[in-house]
Amino acid sequence: MKTVTKKKKRRCNHKLMTKEAVTLKFLRESRNLSMRRVGKLIGVSDSTISHLENGRADIRPELVMKLLNLYECTYEKYLAMCAGKIELPQSIRRECLEIIKRMDDDKLRTVKTILMTF
Repeated sequence: MKTVTKKKKRRCNHKLMTKEAVTLKFLRESRNLSMRRVGKLIGVSDSTISHLENGRADIRPELVMKLLNLYECTYEKYLAMCAGKIELPQSIRRECLEIIKRMDDDKLRTVKTILMTF
């Protein structure tokens, strides 16, 4: 007789990118910290940080608070970023790149001239 075992559904096989995860990743990257360094500083593995930022793990409130303390970010600011009240530079860049892709060459030359002044 053959025994059939059910495969357990694992969250790490499924990504669920949330605004919270994207915001945490932005906060870490904006402080030039590696996942390994952050993990060591708050007492978790770098894979825990990776899973958290890439939507493979549920976000635990106590872990978020440790990360926010490390990143010197208030919970209120974090919530505003997640809600889109404070726009992340990444989304601004993404929007600008999409606009640039649709521009004709003459407009691109003008934009390039403006950007060169910064």
